[in-house]
Amino acid sequence: MTITELLEKEEYENLKLEEAIFDEKTDTTIFSFVYPKGMQPTDETKKQLQKDILSIIGSLSKTKLKFKQSYMDSDILFKITSDFVETEFPYLKDFATKQDFHVDNDGETMNITIDCDKDMKVVLDTYKFANALKEKLEKSVFEELKISFNPCKQTQKANLTDEKSYAMQLEEILEQEKLLNKIEVDEIVSVMGRIITQSPVFVRDLKGTEQQVLAGTLTKPQMTFFVPKAHKDIEETLSHKKFVFDLVDASGSIKVTMFPNEKDAEKLEKLSEGTEILIAGKINEYNGVKSFRAFDLSICKLLTKELKYLWRQPIKEYKTVVPKPIEETHQMSLFGALDEQISSYWDNNKEVVVFDFETTGLNADTCKIIEIGAVKVKNGKCIETFSTLINPHEKLETEIVNLTGINDEMLVFAPDIEDVLPDFHKFCQNCTLSAYNIGFDIRFLLNAGQKFRFKFDNERIDTLDLVRQKVPSLPNYKLSSAVKALNVTLEEAHRALNDAMATAKVFIKLV
Repeated sequence: MTITELLEKEEYENLKLEEAIFDEKTDTTIFSFVYPKGMQPTDETKKQLQKDILSIIGSLSKTKLKFKQSYMDSDILFKITSDFVETEFPYLKDFATKQDFHVDNDGETMNITIDCDKDMKVVLDTYKFANALKEKLEKSVFEELKISFNPCKQTQKANLTDEKSYAMQLEEILEQEKLLNKIEVDEIVSVMGRIITQSPVFVRDLKGTEQQVLAGTLTKPQMTFFVPKAHKDIEETLSHKKFVFDLVDASGSIKVTMFPNEKDAEKLEKLSEGTEILIAGKINEYNGVKSFRAFDLSICKLLTKELKYLWRQPIKEYKTVVPKPIEETHQMSLFGALDEQISSYWDNNKEVVVFDFETTGLNADTCKIIEIGAVKVKNGKCIETFSTLINPHEKLETEIVNLTGINDEMLVFAPDIEDVLPDFHKFCQNCTLSAYNIGFDIRFLLNAGQKFRFKFDNERIDTLDLVRQKVPSLPNYKLSSAVKALNVTLEEAHRALNDAMATAKVFIKLV
């Protein structure tokens, strides 16, 4: 029998279980019950209920029962709803104030009306927020619940001043970087075509249809043959040589194609992997993919091999995602307390952020982050969480939906990465970073950080490496295997915060 089934007995029909919280310090599970006005349970009923609960949970922990009369006014409703939104719908935070909540209770029906603007009502209806809130409140009240939204408020305008200044800050940084970063070359020797006198640009800055010049390192050179379309119907094959390679500079890379004559082909074939070159030509674009058709090529000495970046300072206050402190008690959890002995690793109040990303795919250069989950650890204890979905503005592949349980509808009103990243950067300040196979997640983080000029140069520790070193007998080193071997709970794998929390507990056990 479960506690829910127990409360279906006639003697407990006027009781509802509002919550059950396990207090690690006292090894006590606190059960909170509510009852209707004028129907307070007798002492005899309370004692019998405690005996019945003990018969269900046995000696898992000590028990304590609390009882309170069911009561709901605007203030209480606002507090419960705000906590509920923060936990379950963080991207809807601040959608209403205390003055927007109205309660009309006639003893049988509780009518709850929430004032909002028209745009927010669409959002709330899309997320079926009324149903979710009703399910939450039904644990605390006995009246029939009716929840509605009154779109009587003017549509809230975003604080354009802050957003503009934030965007301008990045724009100004990028403009300043252009002055710092210019490609410089020396010792130019022509190999094919005309002598190049035009100044080179970075691959990332290629645009337009006019002739442009690039400078970088030649990689993956290959001489191949092709037959022009005009000759494909001729019995005698007229083939031409085609020289293809990738040019890599400090900002990126691009596929390059050249069509040399026999004499030039002999020169090009002598170019080896890693040769520093200067090329002139034009952009080609097919199916959204850019390539470069080069006409002239010179070898050179490349003086600019790294970009200089101007990094933004940490923001002073969280703007989009506010971390949540981890309470000492855990809702509906009956696990034991962490080991009391604290590793010397945590001396000097060292802090570690253990994080996990869910993404649209495996390639950090082309795929996007759709969820961040992170846990901050100090003195061997988890103290804060950082969690949010992120809108990638593209449709998710079926494989990703099946793997993570995240779907397109969940991401429609989630914030963009440029809004989340400043908060995550602040959350990670002065902390060591860790993840399970950190090499995967860190590439996504560094790419996003570089794009928006937030530097993540934190010390890093791979929790996967710790497991390999200290638990060498595992059949494989998936996170699921590690947590099982170390007796750590992992619920709903492949959701960022759940994976990060499990990884944090593994980290704590092994450092």
